[in-house]
Amino acid sequence: MRCRDVEKGEQLALQGQVGGYLFFVECGILRSYYTGRGTEVTGQFFERGCFFGDVHALCTDAPAMHSIDVIETGRVVMLTPAALNAAYDSDHALERFGRILMTVSLLGTQRRAAALLRNSAEEMYDGLMQQRPELARRVPQFMIASYLGITPEALSRIRRRRTQPPSQRSGQLAL
Repeated sequence: MRCRDVEKGEQLALQGQVGGYLFFVECGILRSYYTGRGTEVTGQFFERGCFFGDVHALCTDAPAMHSIDVIETGRVVMLTPAALNAAYDSDHALERFGRILMTVSLLGTQRRAAALLRNSAEEMYDGLMQQRPELARRVPQFMIASYLGITPEALSRIRRRRTQPPSQRSGQLAL
């Protein structure tokens, strides 16, 4: 286990790279993203108090499925799979904690997948603003758009509509 200060713009993991870490964010913001067909798609943002890692790579020694970069300078704790497994072997409570973290992570992933499939872009944006308003202010808008599965231009239109009075949203003028 090691603590590490991380700088904005730094990459902590690359898609396709073998070997990985379980991360804990002490402060700052990190992002996981996938690259394919020439575009980056943001999978998730991680803030203070979050544990995360490429579970596929951590559990199977396979190449990482996503990349991780630093959006806001901060500090992380990094744990190798070997150190994590040794901790699990030495302490049943840690192993149980790890299982709980994996369950919470899986639930979050399933909620996000369902929201992406069921909700409109506007509903996704509204949900983000209700659940993580500070994050939406601290992360570049093109990354927020990618996270929501829309273009930056579509996000700009949604945000513009949200700042208009309700009477103008439907195209009617306020009297």
